[in-house]
Amino acid sequence: MRKIPLLMVCALIVLSGCSRDKYMPNAGATPEIIFKEACVKCHTPVNGKVMALSPSMANTEAIIDRIRNGKGLSMPAFPNLMGDSVEGLAQYILENSETK
Repeated sequence: MRKIPLLMVCALIVLSGCSRDKYMPNAGATPEIIFKEACVKCHTPVNGKVMALSPSMANTEAIIDRIRNGKGLSMPAFPNLMGDSVEGLAQYILENSETK
């Protein structure tokens, strides 16, 4: 029987905890609540700002694309966020972030 290295097992456990593809906000959740439930684990606010955005990310369309599709292993996709939820979240992030 082949043994799986402990490091690989730990990595799989960590990566499985990063999956947000099943996240669905409660009805009536504000963009701030959605951010706290879905984003704050990785995006901890600093100095009153939720994050620092690159100039190319400092618009709602780019933020919505990143939320819906993710980016590599560092940013999971949230395909269940749609309509007003994703638009409100993108606007909240844009209004409460600084541009690098």
